[in-house]
Amino acid sequence: MQRLGFLACIGLFIAQVSLGALAIDELAVIKNLNEIKQLKQDNRDLLGRIEQLQQQQTINQKKITELFNLLEYKASSTTTKAVVLKFENADRAAKKVYTNARSLLLTEQYQQAIDGFQDYLGRYPDNTQISDVTYWLGKAYTAKGDYQNGKKTFVDFQENYPQHSKFPNSLYELAFVHYQLKNNQAALALLKTMIKKFPNHRTTTNAKDLLLTIEAQTTDNKTNAK
Repeated sequence: MQRLGFLACIGLFIAQVSLGALAIDELAVIKNLNEIKQLKQDNRDLLGRIEQLQQQQTINQKKITELFNLLEYKASSTTTKAVVLKFENADRAAKKVYTNARSLLLTEQYQQAIDGFQDYLGRYPDNTQISDVTYWLGKAYTAKGDYQNGKKTFVDFQENYPQHSKFPNSLYELAFVHYQLKNNQAALALLKTMIKKFPNHRTTTNAKDLLLTIEAQTTDNKTNAK
């Protein structure tokens, strides 16, 4: 009987221990589940933070790009302004040389005028007034009596600037140069061309007068030759 009671006590103890172990295991499972749940939440929070950082990085990169573009624009704008200013200064200087040379020509200081026009051509070969300078250089040579250089300059002007407003004038001027060089046939051809193409030009009257003069001299020369 005592033995049965002892066994019953042992059985009860084992049952209690088992129940206690089960309770401990359940608590451990609940704890683990809570830890897993917290890890998942931490993971979601971490992913959200990473996404925010990526968005911020994109924004920062965009701002940096915009800043670089702005700096490049400002640098480009500064360079452009410097180039424009340089050209404006050069243009003013070129106009001054041109104006001075014209003034010298009008006051019959022909060599000084020639020097001024040649200086312009050497220093400002790409300036917009280069065609005008070429024409007036030819005029200066002719006025000085340097007909060979005058002829060369007017031929150059006609070849390079056929649409220039002074082109008709240059035909007359070159004809006059040929006349002075005793090239009457060349002079007559130029005068006839000018009169035909530009009948209403104001220089056409001078061309007609020179044409009559050359024709009269040609007639006289033929008469004298007989």
